[in-house]
Amino acid sequence: MRSLIAFPCLGDMLVGALDGAAGQTGLLIVSGGNQVRAGPHRSMSLLAHRIAAAGFPVFRFDRRGVGDSSGVNMGFEGSADDIAAAARTFRREASLRRVVAFGNGDGATALALFHAEARIDALVLANPLIKPAAKTARADAVDPGDSRGWMRQMIGRIGGRREDAEPGLLARVAEALAAAEMPITVLLATRDPVGSAFADVLHRPAFAALGARIRRKQFNTASHSFAGTSDKAWLYERILETLAE
Repeated sequence: MRSLIAFPCLGDMLVGALDGAAGQTGLLIVSGGNQVRAGPHRSMSLLAHRIAAAGFPVFRFDRRGVGDSSGVNMGFEGSADDIAAAARTFRREASLRRVVAFGNGDGATALALFHAEARIDALVLANPLIKPAAKTARADAVDPGDSRGWMRQMIGRIGGRREDAEPGLLARVAEALAAAEMPITVLLATRDPVGSAFADVLHRPAFAALGARIRRKQFNTASHSFAGTSDKAWLYERILETLAE
């Protein structure tokens, strides 16, 4: 059963969707970009339904200023309070003992940065974005079917050269993950520019301390959001693996 839940965050009201199930481990989905909780082409709504059918509750929400939620959109770097409020609400409404959080793109980056405040128990990070949003094209200005548009949006091209990861954001992500005392799974689309960029930085000294603590799993696709039929099946199985631990 799916229900809508309104909950407070710093004086504003956020709206989330809970797909109920009997399990005491649940999946919190954090949307990327300015996507509403349904995700691109309802992909997160469909994923939530399928995960709940497997026995795990799922909660998705619109952060402040996005979709049905009130307030000002602060972007992913201003979403720490939104994620924490959603996690508290999810734990209470679904009577959970354990919360696994999943995000894609800058939703994954937000979780990497702010998981501690939300008391997350395990992370599933898909194609984390390592460039600040101000240096990328707006997500809502790009046709989701235009792979070249997504490439420009996520990593940019200047004279045909890929921009490097922004050092400050990269260092913050590495530091936050190094402090995490929880399972961390990174899911990468091998032919997605964002996934490829994150795969590159995993070899840098900033991530050396993490070593084997990050479980890196890859799928041969160019789809940033794992939109293909086989992509969706792979993503579902990888999330189920973490939920079942």
